[in-house]
Amino acid sequence: MSDNQGFVTNSDGSITVELDGKKVKFVLESDLGAIKAASKDKDSEITKLQTSLAGANTKFDTEHQEFLKERAAREQFEKASGESATFKQQVEDLTQQMAGLKETSGKYETSLTERLRRSLAEGYKIDLEKIKDKGLSDLEQMEQTLVLTGYVPTPANYDGKGGGGTSTPDELQGKSPMTLAAMAYETSNKKK
Repeated sequence: MSDNQGFVTNSDGSITVELDGKKVKFVLESDLGAIKAASKDKDSEITKLQTSLAGANTKFDTEHQEFLKERAAREQFEKASGESATFKQQVEDLTQQMAGLKETSGKYETSLTERLRRSLAEGYKIDLEKIKDKGLSDLEQMEQTLVLTGYVPTPANYDGKGGGGTSTPDELQGKSPMTLAAMAYETSNKKK
């Protein structure tokens, strides 16, 4: 490098000048054309890369949005399936409870049907064979019909001795409780 009045000539043919405290390099025009051509090729390559990058970014954004939608759908599905499992368990529990209630109500209905059947057979002197196949609703309707017609059931015999009182209901009317108790005492002493 040679030093000539404020500028330096470089070995590649360029000149370096100091302007306002900064070194500025000047190159030959022929070198500048080559640099411009290389720069132009690099600019077009940069443009292509930027276009490709923009396309890739757009594709990435689109795919990312799809991913987020899929993840949200999966989370919603998992939540719904969890609720579904809860509802399924509740349905199973309720089904078991219903089965238990049906069994219990069936037992009570059978018991009530048998009691009503016995009551009709004993109280209204209906042949048990005639009502053995009747269901609860039929027996209730039969009892209601008997009540509506004014048919009075035979009084129950709780002592198991076929009645046995010497007094008729007309003889007992108008008597005080004390008198009735005395009559019952006398009757029981006579049987012994």
